[in-house]
Amino acid sequence: MMMLRIALAGSLLLGCAMAQGSVSEPATEQAGGEQEPAQLAAPKLSPEARAALAEARKLEKECRKVTGPARSRKLELAATAFDRLVAKFAAEPEAAALAAWSAAEVWRRQGSPPLAEKDYLHAAKTHAVRYGQRGLLAAADMQRRQQRVEDAMKTYAQAEAVDPRTSRAQEARLSMARMLLAGNQVEQAIEKFQAALESAPSARQGIDAADYLAKAWIQKGDLDAAGFVIDHAQQLVDGEKDGDPIVAEHLRRAFERMSAKKALQRAFDEQTGAGKDAAQLDEHRRREAKKEGGKSEQPAETPAGSPAEKPAKKPVKKPAAKDAKDAKDAKDAKKPAAKPGVETPVAPGK
Repeated sequence: MMMLRIALAGSLLLGCAMAQGSVSEPATEQAGGEQEPAQLAAPKLSPEARAALAEARKLEKECRKVTGPARSRKLELAATAFDRLVAKFAAEPEAAALAAWSAAEVWRRQGSPPLAEKDYLHAAKTHAVRYGQRGLLAAADMQRRQQRVEDAMKTYAQAEAVDPRTSRAQEARLSMARMLLAGNQVEQAIEKFQAALESAPSARQGIDAADYLAKAWIQKGDLDAAGFVIDHAQQLVDGEKDGDPIVAEHLRRAFERMSAKKALQRAFDEQTGAGKDAAQLDEHRRREAKKEGGKSEQPAETPAGSPAEKPAKKPVKKPAAKDAKDAKDAKDAKKPAAKPGVETPVAPGK
């Protein structure tokens, strides 16, 4: 196991160093690579194509005013309008590619992955410099939504191959690895996640890849390897402490959000039985607290050898003077009245 950790450490550090060194070059110097859209000049469109695209965008904006089936219908109309422009301006590759990309985005929002896939691929083919890699990546996402695993894997691989040094290539690598893991191909998924970690263009993306890789190791049952990957993610954070404070804070937060850390702790608890012991301890504490609460409600016991305390007598309320007089008068009224001239016999002894 120690040899595995050492080998894993060497490959991770070497791979990350090479990856971050390669992406430090400006995009314009990446031979054969795809420039980011922000670095490309605005597409050159004819006045007619510009006006037609503006009209189609108006239809798209109207979708924001409605919801439910009405919104779905308006999205369909807007996407269809963009599709017509793809054919109309086939002689203008930049205009046709822009129309195809716009149609794909609307079809995606409308919930039609097959139509969105078709337009993404058309945009990637028509204008590879602007839409090559991102068009393939988006098309692969649509194929994955349709559960076409083999097609999605091939298209993700094509997207990565356009330029392995970009962030989109990293997305493609992670997507392929997640699909393998979802298909219970854990060994292959670990290899892909490992490649994604080694090729991460930035420390931030390296932390994301480490999170996935650690969870894959946990699923495989190798908790030591998972722990080492998390340690490597911590090293990525520590490596930026002396750099830009904003970047360092973002990395620290990304590391704190890694779900692999809690997953690893749960796996350790299950393996050692610590989780069960903690649950039993909590139950014992609850029972003890309940007993203590019951004792506090009972009267204190008389110590042994001391005289028992007599129960207190209930005080008898004496009637008031007026009430006693009224009672006496009522008693006298019940006695028979003495007849005139006749003595009332007196009981002997009185």
